[in-house]
Amino acid sequence: MAESVVTFLLQTLGSLLQQEPSLVQGFRSSLDEIQLELQSMRSFLKDANRKMYSDDGVKTWVGQVREATYKVEDIIDEYRYNVIANEDRGGVARLMLQHHYTRQTTSELQAIKSKICEISERMKRYDFQIEQGSTSSQTKGDHEDDENWQRSAKRQRFIPDEDIVGIEKNKDFLIRRLVDKNPERVVISVVGMAGVGKTTLVTKAYESPQVKNHFNCHALITVSQSYKFDELLRSLIKELYKSCSELIPYAALGKMNTIDLVEMVFDYLQKKERYVIILDDVWESTVWEDILVAFPNNRCGGRIIITTRNENVISSSFGVENVLRVGSLHNEDAFVLFCKKAFGNNDCPWELKPYAKRLVQKCEGLPLALVAIGRLMSRKEKSILEWKKVEVNLSWQLRNNKELERLKNILLLSFNDLPHNLKCCFLYCSLFPEDYTIPQKRLIRLWVAEGFLEEHGRLTLEEVAAEYIKELTCRSLLQIEVVPQKTRICLRMHDVFRELALEIAREEKFCNAHVAKEEIQSNEARRLSFHYLIASIQSSSCHLRSLMLFSTEIPSLSLNSIAPSIKLLRVLDLRDSSICYVPDELVGLFNLRYLSLRNTNVEKLPKSIGRLQNLQTLDIRDSKIKTLPKGVEKLKKLRHLYTYCYNGSMGFDFYDFAQAPTGICDLKCLQTLQCIGANNEIVKEVGNLTQLRKLTISDVTSPEPD
Repeated sequence: MAESVVTFLLQTLGSLLQQEPSLVQGFRSSLDEIQLELQSMRSFLKDANRKMYSDDGVKTWVGQVREATYKVEDIIDEYRYNVIANEDRGGVARLMLQHHYTRQTTSELQAIKSKICEISERMKRYDFQIEQGSTSSQTKGDHEDDENWQRSAKRQRFIPDEDIVGIEKNKDFLIRRLVDKNPERVVISVVGMAGVGKTTLVTKAYESPQVKNHFNCHALITVSQSYKFDELLRSLIKELYKSCSELIPYAALGKMNTIDLVEMVFDYLQKKERYVIILDDVWESTVWEDILVAFPNNRCGGRIIITTRNENVISSSFGVENVLRVGSLHNEDAFVLFCKKAFGNNDCPWELKPYAKRLVQKCEGLPLALVAIGRLMSRKEKSILEWKKVEVNLSWQLRNNKELERLKNILLLSFNDLPHNLKCCFLYCSLFPEDYTIPQKRLIRLWVAEGFLEEHGRLTLEEVAAEYIKELTCRSLLQIEVVPQKTRICLRMHDVFRELALEIAREEKFCNAHVAKEEIQSNEARRLSFHYLIASIQSSSCHLRSLMLFSTEIPSLSLNSIAPSIKLLRVLDLRDSSICYVPDELVGLFNLRYLSLRNTNVEKLPKSIGRLQNLQTLDIRDSKIKTLPKGVEKLKKLRHLYTYCYNGSMGFDFYDFAQAPTGICDLKCLQTLQCIGANNEIVKEVGNLTQLRKLTISDVTSPEPD
């Protein structure tokens, strides 16, 4: 994750040096030197992130890199804030202040540069590998992960049938596809999120007598994240020879190169004619593309099954009929599986049923979670007090209980496999409450405001974000939900994945979600959300970049007092809060890119709102704001403006639109203008908004004479 933080800062520095060179003229050399050091360290960070889970020294080093990176970001943002905050001063006073801030910033950057150099020197103590993105380079940590996963996969073969629940339909489907009379080589893909039971399902179908007796040779191998292609082929050959009780040619295998190994697999399968191969846990499409040439299409009914967490691995050539998407268990099956592990039979004591059902509900039908938590409860005293204690503290159990370590590690593989730019986006979703349906467009606007997105050709940032969402859903890290009444797409995080994301986010000081009525214990998280409570924000929150409230009380006076301490804020989401006016101090948040006052009692926006020069999204839907101030015309970076208010008092659906000033059509970056009351002048000028994708106007009136 530190790799993502460093990459994000390097992008920010690159943009700053290119677009605002005059702003950093006084300390450019310091920034250049810091850039070089961070670029050097970034090359090693991916390897360091893998090692930090088993090496406290590496973990400390990664933490130091992260803290130094955050500090550089704070110094730069603080400088920009101070310069912009004093732009209105007279010429001499402004120049003197700018000189003062430049000297102060130069001194701070020199200090942090020295610290970064020290951190870079410490890096030499560790045997880090430069990350090349190659599947042929494996670290010791990779090998350990692979060995653990291989052992875990092999254990699936020995799970008694009576301990498996809810797979019969899918198992029968696989067996039918494997043994049908189609002579062509057929590839079947089994797709689903981590822990959903793909390996168990495929193993049970593969081990069935119908399948074993149908084929002349067979092999089941686990691919894993950091496979070596030659070793994969050697494992495959060994399994094939074992399946036919033939002597494995170890000496010859050790001397063969890749081409020799591919030819050996091809010739062996060609000779045996009818074969079945299982490639379990495939992470990249390149695995399939590389190994396909070794599997002959000899029209003898060869069958191949691949299991994957990532839909992008699936080739369109597989055919829709050969893709099996494995979903979570239904409630009844989930409860049965949990009870098998918790009680050794299907009988749950009646007094524990409410607690058992709530624990099962928390698992959301994920077999891996049901088994892990069921086993945990099997070791607990069968009393209401003990079970209630676990239920209330399940989040803590998931983070700290060693018995749930395997569950966490398997899910962690999916996170570690994400590209650095997606890690921030995924963790950000944990700010939303448990079981919350996140509107896709809202999430996109938040990611844009946070600056998580990399520019990609001619795509807008919103279009890039949509691609990120597609990638996360393909990897089963986010789930798509369609809200029928509103025909909009929403997203959800599985509860267990959310707990994992929160743990990582807290550890990395990336974000934190508060759900209990308590003072914040740590003020180090850079993004905070409050759920269903009275928000209590500490005054020392100058590093804060996002503040999100969910059905939370926060008095306007409280915002007034903390505004100076959250001056670097990018996102302020006050939706559904008790705020009734916007303090003037908030317009001093020059860094603010996203402001939501949706469903609040706010009646008007400050006249000086035009000072929020970086604002990209302004959402005042269902507030009491009837007119937009003229200052809105100065929000030159505004991309999305939402203003309508639902009014059902007339007995039918009716919407009130906020009246907009004529200069609204000078905001060339606008993509969304929904919904405003307009005059004839606005209607004439709206064609100037060339970036507009969505427009809703109403109550068109003639402008009043001057």
